[in-house]
Amino acid sequence: MRFDWGLEGLRGLGADCAVLVVVDVLSFATSVDVATGAGAHVLPLPHHDDRARDAAEAAGAVLAGAREQGGYSLSPSTLERVPGGTLVGLASPNGAALCSEASELGAVVFTGCLRNAGTVAAAAGAAARNGPIGVVAAGELRGNGAFRFAVEDLLGAGAIISALSNGLGSCSVEAGTAARSYRSTTDLRRAIRYCDSGRELVSRGYGEDVELAAKTGASTRAPRLRAGVFSHR
Repeated sequence: MRFDWGLEGLRGLGADCAVLVVVDVLSFATSVDVATGAGAHVLPLPHHDDRARDAAEAAGAVLAGAREQGGYSLSPSTLERVPGGTLVGLASPNGAALCSEASELGAVVFTGCLRNAGTVAAAAGAAARNGPIGVVAAGELRGNGAFRFAVEDLLGAGAIISALSNGLGSCSVEAGTAARSYRSTTDLRRAIRYCDSGRELVSRGYGEDVELAAKTGASTRAPRLRAGVFSHR
């Protein structure tokens, strides 16, 4: 098991790892888990502009909008009751962008969060066939585009790595440190709610999304990217 951050970390791991797990707890990976749990499919879109609209139209997907617009969005609570079989185009500069890049590297791609860490770990381990697995924390982007550390993604990655290391081989130092960070956090719900990203969402009125993301082990889904789409199967 290996662990790194962001786009450059993904590219570095992709050179050696045939399986990549992208972790974006607030909120892409959680949204994918919730949507696929409802029986929908998710088309990850790396851009928030006309390219996203065009890609969604070409795929026959319903394009999710901004949280404040209502309708489907990166807000996981808007995807809880999406009709089964719906293809949702979900734009995200973090999680979706990393998943799109990972697929171009030829890797088997999963996206994971705290809700489905155990199931994703098992699925990634099976797909790796004893080969190395790369876990990538998406992190956040500041207003000026600079990368920001995101504790929620450290904990989500740590949960997946911790589950992987229970039945598989060794961890890199970075992966082991992430796993220990997860195991030593005694109140995960509080950590997710009061980290920078959690506080920002709560202040904007999206506390329900933070609560959904903090439900560790609530899901038994392992969304895997096939032909550019995440599904519940």
